[in-house]
Amino acid sequence: MPHYLDIPISRRLLQVLCAFVWCLTAAGPIFGFAALKTVWLREGVYMDRCTPEENEAGFICSSREIRINFIFTCASAVTNVAGVIVGAILDRYGPQICEYAGGILIFIGALMLAFADTISLLDLYVWGYIILAFGGPFVFISSFHLSNAIPAYSGLILALLTGAFDSSTGVYLVYRLIYDETNGRFHPKAFFLLYLIVPLFILVASATVMPKDSYKPGGNIAKFLEEDDEIDLADASSILALDVDSRTGGVDTLRRDKTAVDGGIEDALLSEQAALLSEDDRRLNQKDLFEYNAEEMAKLRISGVWGVLHGRSALQQIRTPWFMLLCLFTMIQMLRLNYFVASIRAQYDFIFQSPDIARRINEVFDIALPVGGVITVPIAGYLLDHYSMAVALGVLLGMGTTMGILGNFPSLIAAYGNIGIFVIYRSLFYTTTSDYSAKVFGFDTFGKVYGLISTISGVFNFAQSAFDHLTHEVLGRDPRPVNVGLLLLSTSIGSLWVWYVAAQTKKIKRSALEAEAQQATVLRMPGYASSEY
Repeated sequence: MPHYLDIPISRRLLQVLCAFVWCLTAAGPIFGFAALKTVWLREGVYMDRCTPEENEAGFICSSREIRINFIFTCASAVTNVAGVIVGAILDRYGPQICEYAGGILIFIGALMLAFADTISLLDLYVWGYIILAFGGPFVFISSFHLSNAIPAYSGLILALLTGAFDSSTGVYLVYRLIYDETNGRFHPKAFFLLYLIVPLFILVASATVMPKDSYKPGGNIAKFLEEDDEIDLADASSILALDVDSRTGGVDTLRRDKTAVDGGIEDALLSEQAALLSEDDRRLNQKDLFEYNAEEMAKLRISGVWGVLHGRSALQQIRTPWFMLLCLFTMIQMLRLNYFVASIRAQYDFIFQSPDIARRINEVFDIALPVGGVITVPIAGYLLDHYSMAVALGVLLGMGTTMGILGNFPSLIAAYGNIGIFVIYRSLFYTTTSDYSAKVFGFDTFGKVYGLISTISGVFNFAQSAFDHLTHEVLGRDPRPVNVGLLLLSTSIGSLWVWYVAAQTKKIKRSALEAEAQQATVLRMPGYASSEY
C-alpha cells in the first residue's frame, strides 16, 4: 500500500476526480430504473405479457409490471451479491484489477442492452441489466481507499464518491428526457451504444492515472520508523500510549494497519523502536507528526469508533455486534430502498387512486434522486468529519423512520416530503455505512467485510420479488402493509444499533482517557526542589 505523502497532491486529486466521474456515470445507474422503465414501457417491452385488450387500453397489467420489476430485482440483488467477489479481489489483488473487471463488465452489459430488442434467443433485458449491475460494485467499492489519499477530508471524499454513486441514477433520467424531447427517436439501442464511452474511460483512466494498490490508512509513525526518520521520543510515546484492551471494545491506534511496514508491524515492535531512539536523535519532523495528529487522531476522537477492530482478522470482526448490527440494518434498508425505487409509481397509483398523480410524483422522483446525491455530499461530509458515529447513525435512524411514516399517507405534501427525505437518506445511508465499515473494520479486511454485508443484503433483496407478488396478488395492490412491516423492523434494529454504538463509544473514550492519564508526564510545581525527596 502506498503512503499518501509519497504521491503528489495534484495526482491524488486527479485520482479522486477520475473515481468521481466513473462513480457518477457507472457505479449505480441501474438504480435509476424508474426512468428507464418508462422508456421500456413506451417501447413495448414485455407487451406480450398482457392481453391485447389491456395493451390497447394502455393498461400495464400485473404480469407485465411484475416481469419488468423482476429485471430490477435481479440487478439490485446482483449488485450487492457482487460485493463479496469484489471484496476478495480487492483485498488480494488491489483496486486496479477491480477497475479493469468493472470496465469490461459494464462494456458487455451495455452492448447486450443495445441489442436486447433484436435478439430473442436470450432475454438480454434481464442478462444485460444484470451484467451492467455486476460491473458497478467493481468500480465503486474499489474507489473507497481514495478516502485515505487526503486523510483530513476522508469523510468528504467518501461522501463525494457515494454522492456520485447516488447521482448516477440520473444517467437514465437524462436519457429519458432526451427520449421524450425527440419523441422516441433516440432509441435505447443508440443510447447504450453511446454509453460504451464510459467503460472505455474507466479502462484508460485505470491504466494511466489510478494507483495499483490501495492507499494505506495512517502509518506516518510507521513510516518514520521504516525510513529511520527522526522523531521526538516524548511525542512518539504519547501517540504509542493509547493501547486499550480490545476485548472491552477499546482501540489500539497503531494496530489499525498491521501491514503498515513490509511484513507487518506489531505494537511491541513499534514501542521498542521508539524506545531505542537515542537522546541525540530526539528531533521531530514537525510537519509529518502534525499531519498524523491532525488527520488520524482527529478521526479517532471525533468518530468515537475509529480503529475499534483494526488489526483483527475478518473472521474475528464478523463475530462481533459491530458487524452483525450493521449487516441486519443494511439488509432491511436496501430492501426498503429498492422496493420503493421499483414500485413508486404503482404505490402512489394505489394510495391516491389516480394514475395521473402517480405519474407526476414518479417524474419528480426521477429528477430528485440524482439531485439528492449531489445535495447530500456536503451534508454527509460535514456530519461524518465533525460528529461521532453514534450521532450520524441517530440522524440516519430518524430520517428513515420519518420517511417510512410519510410514505403511507394519501397527501401530496406527505408524498413529496417522503421523496425529499428519501433521496437524501439513500445517499447518506450508503455514505455512513461505508464510512462506518472503514473506521471500525479498517482497510486490511474492508473488501471481505463490506463485500460480505453486500452479498448477504443482495441475497435478502430477492424478497423484493416476493413482496411484488404479495402486493399485487394478495393485498390487492396495496403496498402499505409491506411498508409498515419494513418500517417497524428497520426502526427496531436501527435503535438497537444506535444504542450499542453510543454505549461502546462511551467505553472507548473512558478507556482512552485512562490510558492518557497513565502516560501523562509528572510536572513539578514551581519552586519544588529535588532535595525535598
